[in-house]
Amino acid sequence: MKMKLLKVLSALGFFVFLVVIYQNIMAFRDGVVGFTRKNGNEVGCVCHEFKPNDSVSVRFVGPTQVHPNDTAIFKLQIANGPAIAGGCDIAASRGDVILSSLDTSLRRAESFPGSGFELTHRYPKLFIGDTLTFTFKYVAPSTPNITDTLFANGNSVNDDSTSENDKWDYAPNFVISVTPSAIANNNSLAGSFQLSQNYPNPFNPETKISFVINKSSNISLEIFDSRGSVVAHLIDNKFYTPGNYSVAFNAGQYNLSSGVYFYRLSAGNFSEVKRMMLVK
Repeated sequence: MKMKLLKVLSALGFFVFLVVIYQNIMAFRDGVVGFTRKNGNEVGCVCHEFKPNDSVSVRFVGPTQVHPNDTAIFKLQIANGPAIAGGCDIAASRGDVILSSLDTSLRRAESFPGSGFELTHRYPKLFIGDTLTFTFKYVAPSTPNITDTLFANGNSVNDDSTSENDKWDYAPNFVISVTPSAIANNNSLAGSFQLSQNYPNPFNPETKISFVINKSSNISLEIFDSRGSVVAHLIDNKFYTPGNYSVAFNAGQYNLSSGVYFYRLSAGNFSEVKRMMLVK
């Protein structure tokens, strides 16, 4: 009986070992979400060395203030270490991190079921000089007068298909203030427009998007997916006079699958983004 138990435990241990090896190999090639430190307790980037190394510099570059539902471009910069190639894992505590068309080296995936989405590298990205830069979009939460936090880790590797001498570290937590007096409101146009939450939401397949214009302007209204790709142009730089407007959006016309989508109202330098859910 003991011998059988030992054999079972040995087989189980060997299986776990193979799983760990497989995960590390796949993580090196295609990133792995779910290892961004969010509360100081997670292990971090286990794809390479288990301990962070402060010889690697990882930092966010982007605005420290945003408007509710605003979309901002951020960069994660990695420097030092072997500095041949590198990867990352990026997450937000309240808002959303989504892909930017400016960077095709990232992918977005759910870290664990129900735990939200993170960004990670699709492949080890090559350094340019001594710095590696990942570019992504951040969508702020809809609630004003709160703070949000961006988290990340980044690695600097030899790109020799092994983890030997590879190094990684955490980025300092990047705190963002979500406030009505944020950067987006500095534009004189901001008070001239109001974008409402679509109704119904969630929806299938049709919903209505309403907005108010207090100043005549050329307006654009577009839908984009969680990867940051535009999937529909509902209004394309059309002139509107002051008034209340409503536009119908039928997801069936665009063959869209269930998931989270975003709609953006733009006028000159002003833009506002809100999130909606398509459920089939």
